[in-house]
Amino acid sequence: MSITEVITVISALTVVIGIAVSLLNKRIDDTNKRIDELKQDIDKRLERIEQDIREIRQLLHKVLEVPHKEDK
Repeated sequence: MSITEVITVISALTVVIGIAVSLLNKRIDDTNKRIDELKQDIDKRLERIEQDIREIRQLLHKVLEVPHKEDK
């Protein structure tokens, strides 16, 4: 193999590996973006659940509040 063929093979491999890395990085970035979106959605849902629990707790306190006996 001549030096020109070696350089050509190395160049071709470099291009192929570069394209593969580029595509992989894009895929990783897309996955990270999707994970961030899902995390934000979960955070919103948890906040709504926490708010619902607070409201239920307040209602239960009102409903289950024991009336005080007045001293006679």
